[in-house]
Amino acid sequence: MTTNTICSIVAALAVASLAASALACDRVYQASLSTLPPLQGWTFHGSAVANSSAASGTLTYGPTTSSGTTYWSADLSGGGMDFSLVTWSLTANVRLTNSTFGNVSGFRRGGFVLSLSDKAGRWIIADIGSGALGLRNDNNGTSDPQTNLNLGDGFHQVTLEAGPGGGRLLVDGNQIQTLPLAAGGGAVDAGFGDESILASAQLTEIKWVTLVPSVDTCPGDLNCDVLVDDQDFSIFVQAYNVLVCDDPAMPPSCPADFNNDGLVDDADFAIFVVAYNRLVCE
Repeated sequence: MTTNTICSIVAALAVASLAASALACDRVYQASLSTLPPLQGWTFHGSAVANSSAASGTLTYGPTTSSGTTYWSADLSGGGMDFSLVTWSLTANVRLTNSTFGNVSGFRRGGFVLSLSDKAGRWIIADIGSGALGLRNDNNGTSDPQTNLNLGDGFHQVTLEAGPGGGRLLVDGNQIQTLPLAAGGGAVDAGFGDESILASAQLTEIKWVTLVPSVDTCPGDLNCDVLVDDQDFSIFVQAYNVLVCDDPAMPPSCPADFNNDGLVDDADFAIFVVAYNRLVCE
């Protein structure tokens, strides 16, 4: 189906209203559901699961070692995060036991990491240990700022932000550090866990993790760039051809199911073309 075909259908569907649904660009992990992150729309990209389990409202893993990684990433359909337009916040409610932080062989790394990178290669990383944490916008990190803070005395909300104003690190709502974003990074990513082979942790405990944009996206914005355009249509068509949200071929969280009925079908297309006609999320 071409763009012209969409435009010809829009007039007939102009009276359709956008259904209320979860924002396609939000990603949430809740350990209270007693499932690991891959069953909640996050992809495991580590090399070792390190005894990962979710029980009693907490995701736990460890010990991790410096020879492996244990982390998860949010796979946003189309990879459309753009830090020049929108600030994204990645927050973990976490408690760390003997999580390392410091310089190893000329690289500063933490046993727990929050990372954000957008489609233009802009990125920022928070290296976090039990007793210190810091932002990093270069590979070495040895000259980047760090702050001493006890993250092993209980659960704390650690937030990494990336947006037009740069990178920001907060703990329990209090700003700890700011740093400009780096350039020249790789794929779009929003990750949490032990991402470094130079760090380790005895035990990591996580209650929940959220990834949210600072402005509301809208049904139809499947690549999270605050527009509903041809790029989103290409993503929608792939989901439409799969049809059933439970199909393993469907993107995580089935973001094209705008009316939340477990299918990506003509009803969702009716919602999509209205948003497509508006173009800009409002």
